[in-house]
Amino acid sequence: MIAVAFLLAALAAPNGTKPVPSPTPRAVVLSVRASHLFVDQSTAGPGTVPPEAAAFIRGAPLSPMSPYDWFTSAPQTPGVVGVAQYVARLFYHRGAFDARLRVGLAALSGSITNAAYWGEPLQGTIDPHGGSPALPYTIAFPTHAGQDDASVARFGLLRASFGEERYGWHVQGGFINLEQSDRFVFAPPAVTSVSPSLGETTAESLGPGIASIPSWHTSATSLPLRGLDATYKVRRAQLELTDALLPSLPGTAARLTMGSVVDDLGASGRYSLQIANIANAGAPIATTTFFGENQMLEPGPQGLLFASTLGDQRQTTIGARAFFHPHHGDDATIEFGRSWYNARLVALPGSARFGNYEHIEFVRHFNENRDLGIEYVRFDPRYSTVILPYGIAENIWSVAWSWPGAWLKSTYQSVDNTEVGINRAGFRIHADSTASGFEAHLSYARYEQLVPATLDNMTQTGFVEGFFLPQQNGFGTRGSDRQYAAYLAWHLPANDLALDFVDDELARPATVAYPIDSVDMRYPQIVASITHHFRTGALGVLGYGRYTADGIWATTPVSGIYGTLFAGAQFAVGARSDVLVEVRRFGLLGLPSAPGGSAPTMHGTLLLIEQQLRF
Repeated sequence: MIAVAFLLAALAAPNGTKPVPSPTPRAVVLSVRASHLFVDQSTAGPGTVPPEAAAFIRGAPLSPMSPYDWFTSAPQTPGVVGVAQYVARLFYHRGAFDARLRVGLAALSGSITNAAYWGEPLQGTIDPHGGSPALPYTIAFPTHAGQDDASVARFGLLRASFGEERYGWHVQGGFINLEQSDRFVFAPPAVTSVSPSLGETTAESLGPGIASIPSWHTSATSLPLRGLDATYKVRRAQLELTDALLPSLPGTAARLTMGSVVDDLGASGRYSLQIANIANAGAPIATTTFFGENQMLEPGPQGLLFASTLGDQRQTTIGARAFFHPHHGDDATIEFGRSWYNARLVALPGSARFGNYEHIEFVRHFNENRDLGIEYVRFDPRYSTVILPYGIAENIWSVAWSWPGAWLKSTYQSVDNTEVGINRAGFRIHADSTASGFEAHLSYARYEQLVPATLDNMTQTGFVEGFFLPQQNGFGTRGSDRQYAAYLAWHLPANDLALDFVDDELARPATVAYPIDSVDMRYPQIVASITHHFRTGALGVLGYGRYTADGIWATTPVSGIYGTLFAGAQFAVGARSDVLVEVRRFGLLGLPSAPGGSAPTMHGTLLLIEQQLRF
């Protein structure tokens, strides 16, 4: 923090005193934003109650492959729910001083699962993902509507903030969002609900997603933190200090203390330095890692499944980032991070080591519409591996061979792992063009496993492998990930035609002694859609998405196809109201997740209607 203070002072020194803004009159503004949501989902088929369901509910690592939307990992369960959420914002401004107050009212009645996973992110006062106990949510596999229903209503303060423009400071408290953070140092936990939209996109899409009308309010993509945050700006540089609680299971707590300074030169570049400390306390947590106490190793049709218990975790991560232009028309990004992790309940005390993160990217802009880039990433198996559960045991698609795999089932990583996962190093090449009504984004990536996931390695404190299961000591092999991705769109006067494609290929060779280590999987995903713009405030979408898992995993043949046909419309009703209507027809078929088991075959329909209001 001392270094940050010196940097801010140095940046302020050349110009001496700050400019004083011109006085402005006193103003009080009150605004209200509301969301009314209706979800009706039905399902049928043997895959609605998979054979792993009972053990999965109890916390076993042997996970089912249905019933889930494979594109988002959200559960697909029968039920009807209505959700109403209101947020009132009071803004007071006098001279250079301003104060803001945000209060919310949230109420729902009906299926808890559908409310928690298929609607707008719930307000922090009732959101089980963030840790609120207001909803009695538990993992369930209901066979008909009404089996997981509840009703709740909560009114409360969401956020309060105040600041002074003349002196460049701002403070906020409550359910807060960060103003700046480099995601390789700290990334807020992603929401696990599927925000209402007009269709599917691939999880690793290169495109902007399906269009919305201009007045539609886009939901947040991460959960808010609970605590205090302060910023102080000196000319170009801004310092941010944060003390907040992260989502965690009942009986546990995870606290983040963080500081960052950013020197933003606008078009000339951006430089930043950030340090984050996370401390976990309270009841021990059961996780799908192998370096904690009470180790469990269970062989089965999905491979060597494992779990252990962790407690009192501590992690410190520091990172520096530089974005600049080495030549006219070129962009360069350099990121370096280092983290230190330890915990009290571990199998081998004293085995903790630091981990590094390295990222270098160079992009050449041929003109304002075309560019070509190449990047290198190295993500050590010990980098930022603190295990952070959501506020509930998340009900997500997490069969052993699922991809993109969730971070160790129902926990989240403190840094961004969406592009490349932990224990990987490799490169990515991408090209972009947006000229003459045609938009194209292409990429190819190849990443190699850095360290084999042997039982010895995975017993070391903080060692994590995010996808491949452990191998016997002395028989470790290195796996690899390859990805091909493309997003193509044709923008016609009244229509947008889009093709979104991603193919992930993951492989690891096995030795003759242990054929169960074999992995040879492909995950092609494609979404095709057509969007028709009726007018500025009205559009309709029709499309189809297909997600395939195909290959060999732990000698078990894997073959599954998930498809969804979607249609919807979004339109403004007057100047203060927008409406979204979406229908999805989905289905899954394929081989069972265990030889001789029941097939995952299922199908269903989802109807979603949302109205957004502004006052």
